Amino acid sequence: MKKYRVAILGTSFGRMVQVPGFQRHPGFEVVALAGSDAAKTARIAGELGIPKGYGDWRELLEREKPDLVSIVTPVYLHHPMMLAAIEAGAHVHCEKPTAMHRFQAAEMAARAAAAGRLAGINHEFRFFPARQYALALAKDGAIGAIRRAEILGRYPLWTTPASRGMTWLSDAARGGGILGAIGSHHTDCLRTFLGEPQSVIAHVRVSQPKRGDATQGSAGGAATPTGTATADDAFTLEYTFANGATALIDLDATTPYRWERFEVHGEKATLRWDETGYRLWRVYEGKEPVELEIPAEYHIERVEGDPALVAPFRVLVQKLYEAIDTLAPLSPSFAADAVPVQSALDAARAASEAGTRVAVLLPEAAAAQ
Repeated sequence: MKKYRVAILGTSFGRMVQVPGFQRHPGFEVVALAGSDAAKTARIAGELGIPKGYGDWRELLEREKPDLVSIVTPVYLHHPMMLAAIEAGAHVHCEKPTAMHRFQAAEMAARAAAAGRLAGINHEFRFFPARQYALALAKDGAIGAIRRAEILGRYPLWTTPASRGMTWLSDAARGGGILGAIGSHHTDCLRTFLGEPQSVIAHVRVSQPKRGDATQGSAGGAATPTGTATADDAFTLEYTFANGATALIDLDATTPYRWERFEVHGEKATLRWDETGYRLWRVYEGKEPVELEIPAEYHIERVEGDPALVAPFRVLVQKLYEAIDTLAPLSPSFAADAVPVQSALDAARAASEAGTRVAVLLPEAAAAQ
């Protein structure tokens, strides 16, 4: 098996999920890690068995010349990093949300295509068994024509100011907010069941704006950076689709508990799964939900002690390898998935600002207006 050299830009999610995902694949070798702090990055690289750690990602690209670059950084860095990686001759895998706006996303996709480089987007939620089987059932007509879908999420990220300090995730100028961080995954989910959203109405908001607690240090713990959030921590949106179906996403990251539910309502029945992604129910009118046995073909390997996203990410790593090594089609991909999702998120923000329903426009269509 041919081995490809991978460099990972980012030391948080990159360290927890992507490093083990790539390191466990026999066709990839993680050769370098980049972060904003050179000493910290070198220490992390050593702990993970990665040969080199860099405090300057541009230096990494110049020195290491990796076959694949995985970008796992704050959103505002995605665009310059991806263009530089492509120019350096690398294939690129990028975290979501794709970019600061859809025009950046479209340029990133176009540059990759022009250079003949692979461009992947990290929608690894696609590979949870319950979602895969639900999609297969829906496409097979098991619940009839889909009329409505709903995704509800509650997350204890910013329940109080002390819950979490001020970071890029609370800063709109750096691409923060849960509309992008989590809403991108859920928008991608709805697309797979219903096609591209045609329009959206939305309320994107900051429910608990205070970040960090400067008094924490006096209690024996480290004080957290304080500030006021400019990026959303809650939103409600409704998409419409070409077939007349509608879909709701309602997320709030200021609750004291975590809970998610996904429902797809068809003419005949409803399919429902929860945040774990490993259990699926079908509900018929007037009857209790019945749990469905998920066929073995949708199972994914889980390792005890791993973060929950390592298992679905490893499925995506295999798809990346096949696309690079055998030129197999890649899904999810930048052009087919990242750009449309970013376009839908842009429309949701515009709808919230305008207080009215807004059409979802791909960059070419938007530029023609």
